Amino acid sequence: MSYVDSEHKKSYVITYKELVFTFVVFCIILFVLYPKDLLKEQILSENSNYDLSMLYLKNLLQHSPEDESLMLILAEQSLRSGKKDLSLRLLELLLKSKNKEHREKATLLSYELEKENYYYLENADEKVKQKKLLKDLFMLIYYGEMYNKDEIDKWYKESMFVNVDRATYFFLQKKLIKEQQDVDLLQQAYYFAKKFNYKNDALKYVKLLQKYDHPNRDKWILAEYHTHIQFKEYHKAEQLLKRYSDDSLTWKIRLAKFYLMTKSYKKSSKVYVELFNEARVYKEKREYFYQAVKALQAGNHLNAAARLVHRYENLYIHDINVRNFMLKIYMATGNLNYASQLSTKILQKELR
Repeated sequence: MSYVDSEHKKSYVITYKELVFTFVVFCIILFVLYPKDLLKEQILSENSNYDLSMLYLKNLLQHSPEDESLMLILAEQSLRSGKKDLSLRLLELLLKSKNKEHREKATLLSYELEKENYYYLENADEKVKQKKLLKDLFMLIYYGEMYNKDEIDKWYKESMFVNVDRATYFFLQKKLIKEQQDVDLLQQAYYFAKKFNYKNDALKYVKLLQKYDHPNRDKWILAEYHTHIQFKEYHKAEQLLKRYSDDSLTWKIRLAKFYLMTKSYKKSSKVYVELFNEARVYKEKREYFYQAVKALQAGNHLNAAARLVHRYENLYIHDINVRNFMLKIYMATGNLNYASQLSTKILQKELR
């Protein structure tokens, strides 16, 4: 120690060795006099001076080297203060702990540490490797239910970060308990439910989308139809199509195609005939006529196809393309009399 005189006043200057000695003595006294659990609480409550807390902890560990709770606190304080190497070494030991609670806390801290390290990496291959490590840790957290139930938002985002769809769907469902009207979440839940073949969930979410995403209601009604198709609920799909086909041309066309897909050829033809009768544009009527006939032909209802052509024969006698189509139908179905009669009409028309 040294003393400096200045105007009869003395300033006391302490050396570095004396400071360290004083601190060590203080720590020993503190350790002896203070209950260890109380020290832990005080250290945990320290949010500003992490370095000082770490000195306390290191000293405590010297006296209790097997105290995993102290190791956990030191690992967390090391992480907060940027001393990641120390934190990593401690966590590697704690991950092997026989104490379930310590092991779980170490896993959560390890994920946090490795996530921070991920953003410092620049090499693409290293980032891929680090992402794999994060995914492995996440799976331990997810399947071990180590996550805090109050941090669903956090783990929902982490599940997307590591690309674990089933976990994302799990946390998504938790979020929807409180955010049932969130259209983006409902849409994501619907697509996941379809992906995982959860029929009831998919139908539940698509119904909610119809309710809460009203500007896109038609889109979600169509999605409901496709969901019924995916799960081979053809009767429900048909009922849905019929419900909307009376007031919508688009839905009636879908109904006709649905019957064709499900090999209900006569029903398909009937709907196309209805579309033909309702159409006002010549090209559209002609197309519906073609489809009505082809549907019967696809179902091997050859005589019915020929009769349908014959019914509208005079309407299209002037159209060369349709005449050729009708002749081919007659020939393909073996209706030679119809073919002969149509040929005679065509010849007479050409001779005029």
